[in-house]
Amino acid sequence: MPQNKNALIRYRTIDKCLQNRYRQWTLEDLIEACSEALYEYEGRKVNVSKRTVQLDIQTMRSEKLGYNAPITVRFFKLK
Repeated sequence: MPQNKNALIRYRTIDKCLQNRYRQWTLEDLIEACSEALYEYEGRKVNVSKRTVQLDIQTMRSEKLGYNAPITVRFFKLK
């Protein structure tokens, strides 16, 4: 599958996840959700890297693709 189609699937998946404001999404959760979405489309396991999801979020925040998404990061303490 072309890489740009994979990117669009990841963007859509990240957007869908972050629209659920009742859940706090971690980077690992988003990676897993993107991997599962790509598995559904391709039918084979695709490992999405941490850096890929970070760059996707950065792209979605920018005006480059017209998203200009107001994505914020919250840090919390681990006990």
